[in-house]
Amino acid sequence: MSEQVLVINDLPGAAKVAGMSNLPLLAAAQYEVVMLPTLLLSTHTLGYSGLVKHYLEDSFDKLLNHWKELDIQFKGCLTGYYATSEQITTTIKYLESINYELPVIIDPIMADFGELYAGFSEDFPSQFRRLVKYADVIVPNLTEACLITGYSYSEELGPSDYPIICQQLIDLGAKNVVLTGVTKNIEKKDDEIGYYVYSQEIPGYYHMHAKEETWFKGVGDVTVSLLAAYYLLNLNIKEAVIRSSGYVEKAIQHSLTVKRDQKLGIYFEPIIPQFSNEIDEIRQNMK
Repeated sequence: MSEQVLVINDLPGAAKVAGMSNLPLLAAAQYEVVMLPTLLLSTHTLGYSGLVKHYLEDSFDKLLNHWKELDIQFKGCLTGYYATSEQITTTIKYLESINYELPVIIDPIMADFGELYAGFSEDFPSQFRRLVKYADVIVPNLTEACLITGYSYSEELGPSDYPIICQQLIDLGAKNVVLTGVTKNIEKKDDEIGYYVYSQEIPGYYHMHAKEETWFKGVGDVTVSLLAAYYLLNLNIKEAVIRSSGYVEKAIQHSLTVKRDQKLGIYFEPIIPQFSNEIDEIRQNMK
């Protein structure tokens, strides 16, 4: 089986988010990345003026169709930001057409704080609902999970809601759910934040860490890249979350101490040597 991983995400030139996070981290895990850009940008969309965008339009379909004609069989697929809902449709058609099992990790980027991001059409939730049936792992925040499932969103959602929301995602076809930005204890809401891991085998597991006052763009992209790397090496989703979270915390600490423009996003490069060595050890033990 090929060690090529298909990454479907936007690709900014400057600043470490989206594909610019997926590429180096998956490469550090010894995967060959096949990049399918959904959108080319000069930078990410927060904090920079004069942003330049280039939409792929029908080139998105043509790129994916060419790889199908070449009969490239990917080790896995990681999806992130879609520039249009039509690109999700194209992805679904591709997944329906292939004749081999392809693990799919979905980061359904489209919303937060109860609302779709600006520029996202109203059909994004329904399109992601269709895509979920192919998800080995889906990594939504609470808003995205609610939009996909139809669960009523409010700022008061808490531990009693998480298993219901996650089970609804499982019912839609997802094998594993990693719900992000959750609170385990309402009294500690201002002090900690974390993940709620749920599957048929894992009926609810929290992995929490301290909430930092400073926020860095790209944390989610780093998280899902690490998760994908571990999951595609057959680690169970709970173990993948635990290991990934540890490296994310280290990357945040590096980001807090280095003198650089905060708009550049999370500074994850210092974690790469240790992460790469750990992956190499896992691979050696698999032989």
